[in-house]
Amino acid sequence: MNRNKTIFVALLAIAITSLAALIPIVTATGLPDDFSPGFTFSKNFYDVHGKPNITASIVGDNEFDRGDEVTLAIDLVNRGVVLGFESDRMPDDDNEEDLAKMELGYELQQVNAIGITTVLAAPEGVPIDVKSGPQQVGSIRGSKGASETVKFNIEIDENAPAGTYPLVLATSYIYQKNVQMDGNVSENRVDGNFWYDTLNQTQILYLSVRKLADFEITDVSSDLQAGEDDRVLSITYQNTGEEAAVDAVARISVTDPFSSTDDQAYLGTLEPGESATAVFVIDTDSGAAIKPYGIDTEIRFKDSRGESRISESMTAMVTIAPLIPGSEKMKPYILPAVLIMILVLLAVGVRYYLRNFMSGGSGAK
Repeated sequence: MNRNKTIFVALLAIAITSLAALIPIVTATGLPDDFSPGFTFSKNFYDVHGKPNITASIVGDNEFDRGDEVTLAIDLVNRGVVLGFESDRMPDDDNEEDLAKMELGYELQQVNAIGITTVLAAPEGVPIDVKSGPQQVGSIRGSKGASETVKFNIEIDENAPAGTYPLVLATSYIYQKNVQMDGNVSENRVDGNFWYDTLNQTQILYLSVRKLADFEITDVSSDLQAGEDDRVLSITYQNTGEEAAVDAVARISVTDPFSSTDDQAYLGTLEPGESATAVFVIDTDSGAAIKPYGIDTEIRFKDSRGESRISESMTAMVTIAPLIPGSEKMKPYILPAVLIMILVLLAVGVRYYLRNFMSGGSGAK
């Protein structure tokens, strides 16, 4: 299901929920639960101008890191105010004056938002996933800036580029649109006819994904051999993020068949796009299987605000060469040694020949 369809289904759920919430609210006031099918404006004394107006804002910081999973708190404030009212007709007697006062008292509640339901969604292409469904917060009175808070669980994609992203908050609720009072106040026989309507509001909230250094491995080289100590592993890292990594230190985490007492390497400051190579010294068990191995590595650094951070874990793939027997290790040295011995013997022989035969021959003359 794509995001647009998700938003449509959520808004439909809001409408159904609001309609279902309407009758219990009216019944709870002791008023007719049939929405007064005989409702007329023949004795409507006042028309009040004003509606609820729900404004939303994110509570606290709206800047996050890529990969964050957070609970986003959103304040809903009802800023609806009564802008004024008009008199439709003047009361004819004391009873109607009392009815008019009662009506006006109810009419002033027109700015109250009732049965509020909210849905948060990310537009297509925004690298944010909203995990929570519709949230209900009951009612919020108007005129005095009353508020309620809704919470949504969101997750920011691990590969989200730094920047500002919109989220759509859809809000639906009902409000009292008009009131008609009828009956005899002195006899305590009063009928109240209430007319409700639905309001839907859509607002855009903005989240920011911070600039941050990020890393990937671009090269790995090693001369690891089974049963050999103090072998070198070189890993080249590139800063693929949007800001510099200051005082960066690379670290490896080795397990059997590896061990190391030199598992950290200082990289310094890496600007975006720059690379640096770390060199580690590793020992390998003699019984290590001859196959590729993954060595976990990460980088600790400071961001532009001086806060200490640790990169996502990366894997450097290495291969172990077989253990070389002692006789095999000596093979490269045998031929040079034999040649040297032959040369030494030749030199000794020539010297012997020259000393004993050539000098003897000269003496015979």
